[in-house]
Amino acid sequence: MDEDTSALERVMLPERRPPAQSQRTGEPCDAGSMSADPGLGEVAIVDYGIGNLGSLANALERLEYRPVLVDEPQRLVDFDRVILPGVGHFGACALRVRQTGFEPALVERVQEGRWLLGICVGMQLLFEGSDESEIPGLSLLSGKVERMSKVVRLPEMQWNQLVFDGARHPVFARSSGDVWVYFVHSYAVRESQHAIAWEDYGLRYVAAVAKGPLLGVQFHPEKSGKSGLRVLAGALNLEGEGV
Repeated sequence: MDEDTSALERVMLPERRPPAQSQRTGEPCDAGSMSADPGLGEVAIVDYGIGNLGSLANALERLEYRPVLVDEPQRLVDFDRVILPGVGHFGACALRVRQTGFEPALVERVQEGRWLLGICVGMQLLFEGSDESEIPGLSLLSGKVERMSKVVRLPEMQWNQLVFDGARHPVFARSSGDVWVYFVHSYAVRESQHAIAWEDYGLRYVAAVAKGPLLGVQFHPEKSGKSGLRVLAGALNLEGEGV
């Protein structure tokens, strides 16, 4: 269960922290490196009744976007950029997405080649399913979410450094040097042909995915200080169709 702070299991890895001088949450934005391009406007946050959306809305405002909480699926078509958040239990999130009628709207959006970003369990929902629940995901990406290895403390609640293979995806175009971000999860994707970043936590897990304008991050950019804001800004500044 992601964002569940109960039942810490075996501890083997030391807690990892980013360089304090550059990653501290709450520092003022450096507008020259992180602010959104002028005129990009509104970003829809899918409000399906799960999770505290305030920190995500605040992060978008710091990047000079206007966040809009959307609780009616038919309204998503009006937005160029839509974020699917998610915390807690995969099955509960998947069930609520369906109960609130967002599943067909999200699937249609991706089929039309429009921009969508899943965050934390929101990224997990893009896949076919999870070991955490029998309720299926949206199947927008092939693969399944797995329980993380018990040789480390679960849930993972820490900063961790992203790992890149080769050239960085444009999502990370604004992120130079080491990229530290904040994770809170016990389930993750081990392999994906669409992976663009990984983390090492006992084993190697997918930290971010991209398939055209369909994006996902397992970490919380809105809780990752300046580093997370740069990633979020890089994702939001990608063009929609044909990425």
